[in-house]
Parts: sequence; C-alpha cells; structure tokens
Amino acid sequence: MTIASPTAAPPAEELLPDLSASMEDYLEAIYELERVDSVARVKDIAERLNVATPSVSAALRALKEKGLVDHENYGHATLTAAGLQAAEQILRRHEAVVRFLHDILQLPRDQVEPEACALEHAVSAGTLKRLICLTEFIENCPRGGGDWLARLSGRWESFRCEAGRCAECIAGIAIPAVPRGVVAPDESARASLAAQAPGWRGKVVRVGGRGPIRRRLMEMGVTSGSSVEVERVAPLGDPLEVKVRGYHLSLRKEEAANIHVEPQ
Repeated sequence: MTIASPTAAPPAEELLPDLSASMEDYLEAIYELERVDSVARVKDIAERLNVATPSVSAALRALKEKGLVDHENYGHATLTAAGLQAAEQILRRHEAVVRFLHDILQLPRDQVEPEACALEHAVSAGTLKRLICLTEFIENCPRGGGDWLARLSGRWESFRCEAGRCAECIAGIAIPAVPRGVVAPDESARASLAAQAPGWRGKVVRVGGRGPIRRRLMEMGVTSGSSVEVERVAPLGDPLEVKVRGYHLSLRKEEAANIHVEPQ
C-alpha cells in the first residue's frame, strides 16, 4: 500500500470532529480495501457502501480537500498519512464500542454491529476512552472476568440483586491471587501469537503486557476469546499481519508475544 504525504495537513485527531458519519464510513472503506486488495477503486468503494459512483466521487473530493485522500479522476483512492491515521482511529473507536456492547453488555452479534455504527458517531473521545478503560477493567480484574460476566448475564431481565446475598455472590466469582513472581500453572503451556506461522488459526486466551503495549492491543480489539488468524509474517518475523474479529491488523513482534493463544 502506497501512502502519499499530505501538504500541510493537520493531525488526524484534529480532523475527526469535523468529519461527518458518511465521511468516516468512506475512510473506513478505503482503509479496508487497501488492506485487502492493495487498492481502493471507486466502483469497489461504491459496492462496499452500497452507494452510486457519483456519490463516491463527491465524497473523495471532499476528503481530498481535507488532506485525507489522494484521488485523481478515474483513478483509485489512496489514503494520505493523515488519512491513514484517521481511519485507524475510526476503526479503533468502532471496535471499542463493539467490544463494550458485545463483551460487556452481552448483546447478540447481529444486533451489535448496526448499533455500534450508530453509537460510535455520537460518542466523544473522552467517553470512548472511559468505555475502553471500563471494558479492560471488567475483563481483567480478578473480581471481574468471565465468571463475573456470566453472573451479570442473569441480571438483564431482572436487574435487582437479592438483598443479603452479596457475600455469596462475591465468593462465587473470587479468583485466588497469584503471588508476585509466580507463574500460574497453565500460563507456561500457552503459546504466543508471535510463534505462529502464516495460516495458523485459533483464539486469544489471554492478553499480557503492561502499559502502552497492553492498552494498544485492547484498543485494537485483541481480547480474550477473540478469533485470530495469522495471514503473513515478515522475513525476520516482524511485523505480523493478522486478522482479529474480522479486522486486518499489523502487529509488531513485541506486541504479538504478549498475546497468548490456542488453536481452535
């Protein structure tokens, strides 16, 4: 994928608030087409978004004026550096909302996608950050995780907890803490994604790491239970091209080493 440098284009985080929902959809479509087919043609964009080609041409002109897309008449569209940054931010935001609706609120997948598309355009950056933090906290806190979410699933229809049963509920979801420096018995048996060859398929069983690396992986939708497929590995093993939750991602080897997986 060839990305041209824009002329004095402002940072992507300054552009997103000025983009309409439709423009964001176009950026996302171009990003996905470039990742899969290496090129984003007008007719392919039109088919992907189910719109007429004149509408695509008008949208590309508007995105070009903002320094997000390079496009000549009758040619294919190419994301600029700012456009790529904006598209990745849009995808991370979408996936964060999908994870919250599906993994935490436990809505069915066929309901999640359309609601996420509607909700993400109305969520501010600050609110989104808090959604990501809440999702990560619930999934990884010893008092949260799968057992806690399983108990939560019984509260959607009758959300009032029974008085006096808090201690019993907490005891049922408590996870013994692993002493510092001690590896849990099953951790050593889990392979990392970095060790897998192209064509390998499986699921994520745990996301390790700390600080920025862990946060970046979580923001990209790499969470426990996610399906993952290794598509390509660079000659020296860095980076890896993988598909997680249907999205194509490029991971550094250092990042992939923190993703513990098992075959499906």
